[in-house]
Amino acid sequence: MKKLLKKQFIFSFAFMLLSWGLNSETFRVSKVHSIPVAQDTTSENTVKLGITDALAISLPEDRIFIEGLELKFDIPESVAYWMDSVACSVYANINPTPKPSQIDYSGTRAYVSTLPGKLSWVLQIPVSKENSIKSNKYTTKVDNVIEPQNNIIFLRLQPVMKGVPEETMNAIIPITVKPILKDKGLLNIKLHESEDENKVLPCTVYIDDNPVDIEKDKLLLNTGIHNITVISESYRTEVRTVRIDQAKITEVAVELRSIEPTLLITAPEGTVVLLDDEPCTVFGKEFVVSEGDHKIKFSIGDYEITRSISAIKGKTYTANFSLDLQISEE
Repeated sequence: MKKLLKKQFIFSFAFMLLSWGLNSETFRVSKVHSIPVAQDTTSENTVKLGITDALAISLPEDRIFIEGLELKFDIPESVAYWMDSVACSVYANINPTPKPSQIDYSGTRAYVSTLPGKLSWVLQIPVSKENSIKSNKYTTKVDNVIEPQNNIIFLRLQPVMKGVPEETMNAIIPITVKPILKDKGLLNIKLHESEDENKVLPCTVYIDDNPVDIEKDKLLLNTGIHNITVISESYRTEVRTVRIDQAKITEVAVELRSIEPTLLITAPEGTVVLLDDEPCTVFGKEFVVSEGDHKIKFSIGDYEITRSISAIKGKTYTANFSLDLQISEE
């Protein structure tokens, strides 16, 4: 008798699968539970549903890191034994907006399946067209991308077999929800001049040798190490290396330095320095010099030494004067 019931159910449920999803439907649930999902964490939330309850999963408006949702069902023995007795349906365009006091809804099913005859089931729902989610023997993947309306994915449980025992009808099914994150991170690059943070002349920015528009493009990059190069006729070429972490925003500030040549002078205390026969008092930091030939003279006591440089655009020159005492033993 039980086998006959199941055969009749399989035929009727197959017909229901064909009809569901063709048109919008109205239905009633006993209770609506809710779970929020954040896009920058893999933290899990668990809620317990009866077999006539529903679950509203709220996603953030900005889902740049989220490619899908993973739902793990802990199926009680009373439901697993009566396999295919409870159906799980997923809706993307649910109306009205779910809330605990609302039990009547309408929507079009984007996916439906019965709970399998085992104690655990993992359902993966793609919510982004660009996703790497793949089915395997441990998970079930929804074939279509379900784009949430009003940032809500709505899931409903319902009994679909007659004659199941009261224990099955009263079963509680824990569902654990977590986001499936892309293996990518976001890079924000801010360019600024050393003298004026709000002034930036035209620059070309490359990431891994590919030109990007940092004003228009969302720089969503694979996790790992990336190279940033900034090239301009007005500034020196700047090169940075950055590490991108999964579902994280990495901020990189690049100070743009003038293309004018600069000079850095270091010398012991008490040293007199003349630059082009004029006293120089700037030590230990770069300062701008004009293009062309320059003469640097160091004096300490009776000891003097003179050197010359020919400064060109985009170069930094270092003049390091030191006194050294060497002792050797044979």
